[in-house]
Amino acid sequence: MTAEWIGLILDCALIAVVGAGVVQATRLVIQLRDLRASRAEMERFVREFNSAVVRAEAGIKTLRTTARESGDDLEKLVEKAVMVRDELNFIVESADGVADRLSVSASKVMHENTARASGKGEDSASVEQRGNPKPTIISSTASSRGEKAAMSRAEQELMQALKKLG
Repeated sequence: MTAEWIGLILDCALIAVVGAGVVQATRLVIQLRDLRASRAEMERFVREFNSAVVRAEAGIKTLRTTARESGDDLEKLVEKAVMVRDELNFIVESADGVADRLSVSASKVMHENTARASGKGEDSASVEQRGNPKPTIISSTASSRGEKAAMSRAEQELMQALKKLG
């Protein structure tokens, strides 16, 4: 009887071990199925990620090209602005010189008129009868040939600057 009991205990132990093996095998099959599904999802994710990377690289290339073109355009605009600024500075300096010469000439004409009126003893009625001489400031400022050449050179440079801009 002891032999029967030992056989029965061994049979129960063998059934328990086989049952545990079946449970473990079932769990392993479920994990393998989940792993295959995860692998398929991972492959899909990698494909989508790869296409996103390709699109991003194309976008970066486009951005670089656009930035380069915009930079070139901006650089050209800055160069033009510097050129226009320099030309405007030249024009302002020339205009200041002309204004100074006009001021000096106008004050000379006014001084000559007052000197004539007071120096000859003429009264204001005779000055009014004769009429005030109309000062031609441009001709009085350009009385010498050197000044005429300077003004014409300045005018020529101004015209050239305007042609460049136009």
